[in-house]
Amino acid sequence: MKPNNKKQIIIYFRDLLLNKSLNFYFINIKGLKASQQADLRKQSNKNKIKIKVVTNTLLKKSIELTNNSKLLDIIPFLRKNTTLMWSKFNKAPAELLLKFLKKEKLSLKKIFKLALSENNLYFGEKSLKDLRNVKSKTELLTLIIKNIKILISKNFLFLNKISILIFILKLNKVYKNEN
Repeated sequence: MKPNNKKQIIIYFRDLLLNKSLNFYFINIKGLKASQQADLRKQSNKNKIKIKVVTNTLLKKSIELTNNSKLLDIIPFLRKNTTLMWSKFNKAPAELLLKFLKKEKLSLKKIFKLALSENNLYFGEKSLKDLRNVKSKTELLTLIIKNIKILISKNFLFLNKISILIFILKLNKVYKNEN
């Protein structure tokens, strides 16, 4: 590979890793059969998940250029073959990997290295299963806004009922004064 190409790849992955709206999964697909790799790529594309094999050396240089302490913590785990998966959706890669591993009857320990999701690092089998259930910041904000809307509408209805009662009481008072 030419030095210019290497620099372009390093800068590409550096910029990619600095994108806070993306969630990254570091996996090892070296031991998979060609048909399994093709199936994983096909399922990834179908679920809007990008997947690229990258050399550890270039990935390490990309990470070092970010000057991000969380990303620098990843470097010791970049051994053997590394394939990088990324998506805007934090659960999508976890769900895809778990379904794929179950379907192919493969060991999670051999394939999953770690994940960087919502600026948090996740290691190991349990964390991948947890990632499947974690709500994204967007999902949490949507839930909070929905609950606030419900509270506001309930309070509005309550205030509306109180204003109607006050109006009725005033009418009743006016009616009594007239008689």
